[in-house]
Amino acid sequence: MGSPTPDTYHVALKAFVCKDGKVLICFESPGEKWDLPGGRIAVGEFGTSLEDILKREVEEELGSDFAYRNNGPVAVFRFLRPEITALGKPEVRVFMIGFELQYLGGEITLSEEHSEYRWTTPREAAELLPDGQSDGMRAYIQFLEGGRKRVAY
Repeated sequence: MGSPTPDTYHVALKAFVCKDGKVLICFESPGEKWDLPGGRIAVGEFGTSLEDILKREVEEELGSDFAYRNNGPVAVFRFLRPEITALGKPEVRVFMIGFELQYLGGEITLSEEHSEYRWTTPREAAELLPDGQSDGMRAYIQFLEGGRKRVAY
């Protein structure tokens, strides 16, 4: 019996930016939905550390004045994102790694990708985010409620 045909995923790094028990979510302008800060690993970044890739994404989406401490990865989740792929498929499968970032200060300056941001409870964020990212937020809530121990994926 042979192995099943492997699926193809994009890989994204997302941020659970926390401050005073709240998390940061951003409203995606073109997609008209709430989003977690962060994004996909770009072509040419294979040898780049995940921390540096996340730093690039956070700076692109929240501005260079945004200061944080990276507490590391806390959740793994998947998202079926509607967009036309290079193969003409109507969606992209995205494998996401969620990092907890502790907000330290600085002004948030949104990129053109997002039109607004909101600090909200993790539970409210789980209700507002699209399916896959909502799953990630629920995994983050489990992490918080489980004494900050890694949860089963």
